[in-house]
Amino acid sequence: MTQGLSKTETQLLENLFDSLDRLFDRECQVIEVYAIVFATQHALKPCNTALSLDDYAEGLQKIARNKEDFESQRQRALELTDDLRIILDDLLYPD
Repeated sequence: MTQGLSKTETQLLENLFDSLDRLFDRECQVIEVYAIVFATQHALKPCNTALSLDDYAEGLQKIARNKEDFESQRQRALELTDDLRIILDDLLYPD
């Protein structure tokens, strides 16, 4: 287990990290990443994980609800979650 994370926390965060990769690779929509962030946010609450996903969930929901084309939504979502990718990388794959 990484950085004191439980097996469940690690799996949830790895799934979230993978969804961000799929968005980057144009293999999923922003709404799908939002759903994973939202579900992960609620699944982690009982774990008392220090990572807060509230702002990411809210931001992705706003992006997914607007009427922009896929590329515009994707670009905005990638900008929003850029620091989240770094945080997840540090948590899951420490040096």
